[in-house]
Amino acid sequence: MKTIPDTPIVIDGIDKIGLDGSRFLSWFCSNSTVTPKPKVLLTCRLDPNIKKIIAGVPGIIIEYDKERQECVNSLRHYGTRYDKIEAEHPGTLKWLWEHEQYHAWSSTPHSDLLLIEGKPGSGKSTLTKHFQDNLLEREPLAKQAIVASFFYSYRDGELHTNHSNMLRSILYDILHQNEAFFFHFQSRYRTMLKHGSWHYNSLREILLSFKMHLVEERLYLIVDAMDESDENGRDGIIQLLHELCAAGGLCVVKVFLTSRPIAWESHDSPEIKNIITMEDENGPDILKCAESFLPKLKLSPDWYNKTKGDIIRNAQGAFVWVHFVEKELLKYIRTSCSNDDIQNFLQSLPTDLVGLYERMLSILENNELRDIELGIRIFRLVLFAKPPLKVQEIHHALAIPDTINTEYSPSDETFKNALMHNIDRRIIHCGGNFLEIKGDIVQFIHQTALTFFTQPNGPLATSRFRISKDDAHRHISITCIRYLMLCMARCTPENEPPNTETWDPVHFERYAEHLHQRPFIHFAINHFQQHKNDCALR
Repeated sequence: MKTIPDTPIVIDGIDKIGLDGSRFLSWFCSNSTVTPKPKVLLTCRLDPNIKKIIAGVPGIIIEYDKERQECVNSLRHYGTRYDKIEAEHPGTLKWLWEHEQYHAWSSTPHSDLLLIEGKPGSGKSTLTKHFQDNLLEREPLAKQAIVASFFYSYRDGELHTNHSNMLRSILYDILHQNEAFFFHFQSRYRTMLKHGSWHYNSLREILLSFKMHLVEERLYLIVDAMDESDENGRDGIIQLLHELCAAGGLCVVKVFLTSRPIAWESHDSPEIKNIITMEDENGPDILKCAESFLPKLKLSPDWYNKTKGDIIRNAQGAFVWVHFVEKELLKYIRTSCSNDDIQNFLQSLPTDLVGLYERMLSILENNELRDIELGIRIFRLVLFAKPPLKVQEIHHALAIPDTINTEYSPSDETFKNALMHNIDRRIIHCGGNFLEIKGDIVQFIHQTALTFFTQPNGPLATSRFRISKDDAHRHISITCIRYLMLCMARCTPENEPPNTETWDPVHFERYAEHLHQRPFIHFAINHFQQHKNDCALR
């Protein structure tokens, strides 16, 4: 008997005919036992009704884009640095778009790298944020391009200095914005699933494979604060970005990179053609910042111009210096003073950041003893608690005694009495101008301030505010375990049955609400063990 071959049938877009498509599928599936058996390729948008109809029919269902979406989610990295960067002062940074080096970089039809280099505090991150926020408006070609970014940050902890996380973030942005790039990811994503995590080499290979992309695309890769990245592997990232830009091909890659001047370890580090130095360009912007607060001093015209000139000259291209001087001057004039007083005070201020920080430290050391002790506790938490703590978390942590020799009996009443009033003001007062509250996160006001506090042989080596890493981890560990003791001392809210075996879902919901009133509990549970491991407390 002659065998009748299977019949191939292709049906595309059956979801577009609505109810008639569902009826046809219902009829078709009810007659699926006929011979010869058809081989059907059915394509349509994800539709619950269609999925239900074909559920009982033997076959394979492939959900379009599901694998890509899962790959995108595996790459996701939650960076926090961008939101913490100050927006530019009104009217500043416009020079970037007209700069000769910027035009040389942006107008060429091939891939290229632009390096924005500048001393600490010169406004590099603010410029990077300004560039990203205004790119689509300023550059017509960018409207159809893919824009990916990563902001390194030493202040935000090791997750934000890690090169693999940078690559993940960049690749996430690219694949999230353009599904056509998925074929570069697919095989390595499937390999990743077998190993359970992304490896640096795989991420690197994916990015380099864009050189072979088959259609014309334009990518903008924005990488801020390379100098705050992990030193180990930094040269490799520079080489990677340079190699990506040196390649020809249909995919044009524009890399916007910022960094302090750093010495590359490798002797064959790439030569970068397009470099903009912040201190050569930001003088007019610093002038605008100074002009925004100098009128508050109510100086005569001659003294106004003299003071403005001194500030511009002494700033030496550092916005952060001007920011600190503004705070000091406005604080100084709260009491009545003359033009001479203001001028003499301004001349007494150090003209370099380290000198300014030493002056701020001296003021802290002359505080009352209770303010010094509280300041040391706050600096421990800000320096070594990772991830960064919120104001309310620090508020609760400071209400827990953190010395091992202090007896502790957890009590709600004792805890409530130890909670400080006006915690925001106390943090700023006891932390001096070194700390700020950004959103609800307590952090160092600038990376240079953090560096000043962490230099092993710097000015803090002989200061009362010298904080050893081991000592800090020990105090944080004690705070965590005692806070958990407090949370468990009355493990059931008032008016709830003490025996949890009799609880229903409502009781558990109330208990969750009870614990929600303890903002430090999440940190204490998740990070106590790490702090314990990092100190001599065993």
